[in-house]
Amino acid sequence: MSTARRSLTHEDVAGVLALSAEASDTSEVYARIDQLVRETVGYKLLTVLKFVEETQEVERVYSSNPKTYPVGGRKRLSAINRDHSFAGGQIFLAADADAVKRTYPDYELILGLGASAILNAPIRHAGRRLGTLNCCGVANTYGTQEIEAAKVLANLLAPTLLAGERK
Repeated sequence: MSTARRSLTHEDVAGVLALSAEASDTSEVYARIDQLVRETVGYKLLTVLKFVEETQEVERVYSSNPKTYPVGGRKRLSAINRDHSFAGGQIFLAADADAVKRTYPDYELILGLGASAILNAPIRHAGRRLGTLNCCGVANTYGTQEIEAAKVLANLLAPTLLAGERK
């Protein structure tokens, strides 16, 4: 099911925590997460979305492809979260192109990037939803190891998203 990728290590986690504690520029944290997701989960497109409570939208705060999916873009949560996994903090996996087509209104653009699977890992803190880490990759390549790495990496972004709220 999954392709050969390296495992996420304690050193990786410690490095992100140290960076997030000291970095004044969130782009440094996003760049490190990007590298780790590429190595441990895999992707064709990686985005980080923050939840905007007031409007019930998600807003893109990081994109590995800003030309196609620019930072600042927003989507209504109801349009992309029909199964309500976001509210409950569950992982969502569209494992193949058919699932992507059924779930995402912009599936043509996603598939056009060569992505035929989507793994959304919630970013949460103190029981509160903050956002999601979205890995768009190749069909049927996200197995248990990739899902577990995505969960950890997503939650390592909680301090960065919380810091952004205070600005």
